[in-house]
Amino acid sequence: MDLNVVMRGQSNAFLMVSADLDGIGGRTLTTEVERLLGFDGVTDRVTLDDWWRPDQATVFGATSFIGDWVARDGAGAWQPLQYEQSLLRNMSQKPPATETAIVWLHNEYDSLNANLTSAEWMSAVRADAAWVRGALGVEAARNPYVFVSAIPFVTGDNNAHQAIRAGMEALEADPAFGAVVGARALDVDMTFKFPFETLLTDYTYGLSHISAEDAAVIGLRLARSLAEEWAEYAKPGSPIALEGGNIASDGPKVIAAAAVSADTLAVRVAHDRTAGFAPLDADAIAGTGWVVGGSSASVTADNVQVLSADTLLIHFRGPVPADGSLYYGYGYGRLAGNDQPAQGNAIYDLAGLPIWTPATGVKADFSPIG
Repeated sequence: MDLNVVMRGQSNAFLMVSADLDGIGGRTLTTEVERLLGFDGVTDRVTLDDWWRPDQATVFGATSFIGDWVARDGAGAWQPLQYEQSLLRNMSQKPPATETAIVWLHNEYDSLNANLTSAEWMSAVRADAAWVRGALGVEAARNPYVFVSAIPFVTGDNNAHQAIRAGMEALEADPAFGAVVGARALDVDMTFKFPFETLLTDYTYGLSHISAEDAAVIGLRLARSLAEEWAEYAKPGSPIALEGGNIASDGPKVIAAAAVSADTLAVRVAHDRTAGFAPLDADAIAGTGWVVGGSSASVTADNVQVLSADTLLIHFRGPVPADGSLYYGYGYGRLAGNDQPAQGNAIYDLAGLPIWTPATGVKADFSPIG
């Protein structure tokens, strides 16, 4: 049994697999998937495919997906550019595998495009998937796309970040496409700096690149999603098999936000195979990341309390807009103050997975209670 993982993207994808961070992200991902599936790593294994060979790279720093990898021609059809052609050469040379997952960690430079729409991003990804699956010679069922939901890129545009996240969630919701949002990572420190980088020299946190600890956290979250995706291959007695193929992998999803006063919402979540929330740290209690945006105003939170296993009480700094929608980590969204650490600052379930709102937001409900 060979299950392959292809890492693709720009510099943060590179840091997941390269020696710069000792390959901790990719190594954590593969070994944890093997553990969850009960693989021995020899007869049955999960392989992180070679991300770089001459003219066959799946990762290349400082590139945007739309513009450097793919672009529309004069007639409006998507065309593979130099980097995409390199990726496709890599795919076409791969030996047959039971399945090949595409781990997508590529949003940084695309989030610089303030005019980016979810529809345009999704259209480009669909074209990419058709080419990749054609080069591999497999159907979508054997080639899942596993997205790392748009990581916070410090110079990116807020709306572009959300457009990419919304596109990922829409592709996940399309069963014919074959995708899953495999990890959400707004609680990253972003402390790594290449020697050639000179921007933000006075900063420690909130830079452009993930730390080794960030990479390990992303790897563990991806592993849970991938192991669940590949549950049919789990060995008897493995953690996945013992749970019937369904483990905590998605984190608590916000499904309702009901006004209990002008400045307070009761927020209800749907847990994924867990029974409640982990204790909140000081930043989470202080409301970090929560915002309600309306047509004419937005308001941020200043306090969060756990009311029950599936309900939070969130107080805001002012009245919640009547037409507002609730977001967690909108746009850039890193869960920390300026030049502060973010790890541990999310609201987590008992499996250590962070809470999330759909990228399109959750409408605040002002219906009378009772």
